[in-house]
Amino acid sequence: MTVKELAKKAGIAPTTLYSIIQRDTAIRFDTALKISHIFNIPINSICKDNPYEPGDTLPQLPSDKEKLMISLQKKAYFSDRTLKLLERFDYKELPHVDQLIADFFVLNDTARSDLFEYIKIMKRNHTDPKRQDILDNMKSIK
Repeated sequence: MTVKELAKKAGIAPTTLYSIIQRDTAIRFDTALKISHIFNIPINSICKDNPYEPGDTLPQLPSDKEKLMISLQKKAYFSDRTLKLLERFDYKELPHVDQLIADFFVLNDTARSDLFEYIKIMKRNHTDPKRQDILDNMKSIK
């Protein structure tokens, strides 16, 4: 199997796999779990940093049907709340919102966590009460 084929089956970027192979990047447990399922080999042959205790049942990867359900749930979430929020933005703000989402997407997990903490601080000190009311009303509509 080629790296590209493995990447496609595992849902991992080929560049990530190349980086792991070259030992430029440590393999994450979830990535190792996906690869171990594909090759039907023990995960400890790929990854030594196992967050589970010996004898624990390792999490199963979602089936194709479960992946479809997850995808549909994401679409429903965006149509229920996010799209309603986006409609509230001025047209000139939309490119900034789009860029914000793209910038968030490329951040690693640590940076994402830091950003959430920063946003919590910003919300405590800079929440617009009118916008908060709008958001609260959207939540109650669900």
